Amino acid sequence: MSESAHGSDGAPSSIQSDPFQPYDDDRRARQSRWRIVFGSLSLVVGVMGFCMQGMGTGMVVFGGQLSKSAGFDLPPPPAIVAGVTIAQFAVLVILGIALIAGATMLLRRNPAGRSLVLGWVVARLIMVVAGLALAVVTLKPTVDWQTEIVVTMREQMRRSPNVKPEQLPPIPEREAAEAQAIRGLAVASIFFATWPFVMAIVLTRPFVRQEIESWRLEREGAPDRVV
Repeated sequence: MSESAHGSDGAPSSIQSDPFQPYDDDRRARQSRWRIVFGSLSLVVGVMGFCMQGMGTGMVVFGGQLSKSAGFDLPPPPAIVAGVTIAQFAVLVILGIALIAGATMLLRRNPAGRSLVLGWVVARLIMVVAGLALAVVTLKPTVDWQTEIVVTMREQMRRSPNVKPEQLPPIPEREAAEAQAIRGLAVASIFFATWPFVMAIVLTRPFVRQEIESWRLEREGAPDRVV
């Protein structure tokens, strides 16, 4: 019989070891992968969010110039919509840089990365709530602007002899457009709040805090503590 099946006196032991239970070293190695997995994903989220926010802001602010290059002369966004969009972009750019820097620090075993990412988590969740409130405030002028864009496009397309009446875009109904916008806001709010919640859970796990504390001790040159 195997050694694990016997007690210290050679008698068979009633406690059998679990062959599927990982060794302590394996568990520690598996847990330490959080830094690579969540650090890399946070880096990707930060870069992609930075790019998507920039593209969205550019479409709102410079959409008129882009539409002219396509042959349409569309109305500019209302001042309140453009102002809110630019203000959100400025704040989210700063938060994106903070997430990118924090994720890079985590990948490099810098304990300051945890504080930076946790700060981003709090600020990003606040921005989700604030963005939802601002979107509700600007819902009516946004829907009016989008409807005006469709009406203007229809009129300009109608002048073209190559466009048939059935090819003209339909004018959206206000109630349907507002309902669709509200659904989009709800989905977007959940989407943008998901990763901050994930990182908050990961960075507050006990083994993560212990590992980050070991990074700090290594950087300070402190001797290993005897347990």
